[in-house]
Amino acid sequence: MSAAIEYCDREIAKCKDMIRTWPHERACLNRLINGWQRTKQQLQSSMVKKNL
Repeated sequence: MSAAIEYCDREIAKCKDMIRTWPHERACLNRLINGWQRTKQQLQSSMVKKNL
């Protein structure tokens, strides 16, 4: 697994942790989580394309 994908995983975990701390910011943090998940998916698909 690449370092970039691991970084995305860490950022997603941080956002989920922040939701527990600041539940009133859930909507904003969920948008951040969606962005990190999209970035992770793009990284994974580009890795698959390179391996073909």
